[in-house]
Amino acid sequence: MNEKKIIPTDYKSRMNEIMSVSWKIFISQFINNRHVINKEAPFQHHFAQIIRTVGELYSINESDLFKVDLETKLENIKGKSKYVDLTCQFDKIINCGIELKFKLKRQGAQDWGRIDSYVDIESLEIAILEKKEFDLGKFYLITDDTAYINKSKRGSGTIFCLHDGHKTIPNHELNYPNNKGRHKVFVTLKNKYTMKWEKVNNWYFLEFTIENVG
Repeated sequence: MNEKKIIPTDYKSRMNEIMSVSWKIFISQFINNRHVINKEAPFQHHFAQIIRTVGELYSINESDLFKVDLETKLENIKGKSKYVDLTCQFDKIINCGIELKFKLKRQGAQDWGRIDSYVDIESLEIAILEKKEFDLGKFYLITDDTAYINKSKRGSGTIFCLHDGHKTIPNHELNYPNNKGRHKVFVTLKNKYTMKWEKVNNWYFLEFTIENVG
């Protein structure tokens, strides 16, 4: 006899399923041009709508309350205030912080894009591992630029690597002093992440989870 397929009662499992389903729906709508998305703001807006809808469907208990917020302010992330793109939670039982990046080839500035992505990932780690603001985090990046996908031979891409298959090294400080405007940025990631890109048509999608694995 097969087990009956039901939504998990465990909130962390449920949150991960919500994010997985929401990401699948977003990508499907995105590549089929359901919404015009050409920068991070509409990405943030439409993804939040999807997460809210899916989260409400995953509210299986009478007392469940699923909330989504935009631009949540965190204090003292490496001595500065930091706004997290999206946050969602179940009844204050489990919180998820979400950072988004949308990088078009015509925008250029790939060096800054890579460094800023690492800064966002590190910020989520600090919020989760040190400050206990979230129980888990999600990082998403969309691009049509193969410069992010392919291994860099020079520049900040040799330090702040996002290319497909790259594995980050925990507790290893990253800095690229030759990058004007980002030369004073130092990043140290506590967890190990693998950059696994998904290609759909001419677009590339990266996503992974940040959590306390200790």
